[in-house]
Amino acid sequence: MKNTPVTPALVFLVVNAAVGVAFVLLPPLVISFLLLLKDIFSVLVLPFTFLFGLAGWSSDMSSLDSVMGGMTPNVLRHPFQAAFAALCIGIGGLCSVLAAATPEGAQVERRLAPVFTLGAMVLGGVDLALILLPCLGIQLYTLKRPEMDFFSRNK
Repeated sequence: MKNTPVTPALVFLVVNAAVGVAFVLLPPLVISFLLLLKDIFSVLVLPFTFLFGLAGWSSDMSSLDSVMGGMTPNVLRHPFQAAFAALCIGIGGLCSVLAAATPEGAQVERRLAPVFTLGAMVLGGVDLALILLPCLGIQLYTLKRPEMDFFSRNK
């Protein structure tokens, strides 16, 4: 089995797919962590709120609410859609890596990679589509030049 060299286009494609997965999965994780933190703090402060409430002091954790209010509202609304978008990005990236390992073969993987990336773009929305646009461009260009060596002079 011959080892094919790793090209800059393949590295860029893998990094772009990783950024797309992080863009999809990180906001729900951060929001979930903040919701958990808010619940823990509200339970820890509960015995003292009654005492401080008698003294005329009130705390409503407005700073944590303002941090959570600054996040996008659709982050927790569609968790399965985000998970499927991340799965499509991962499968598309895996198909691209498998197709790059055998430039003369792997026609199915080479053709499926842009399909999965397009599916992730549709599921993730416009923001994710703009992030994955270079990845899709590389995947479509590899249909024409399967060796992914775009910068060589031997064409």
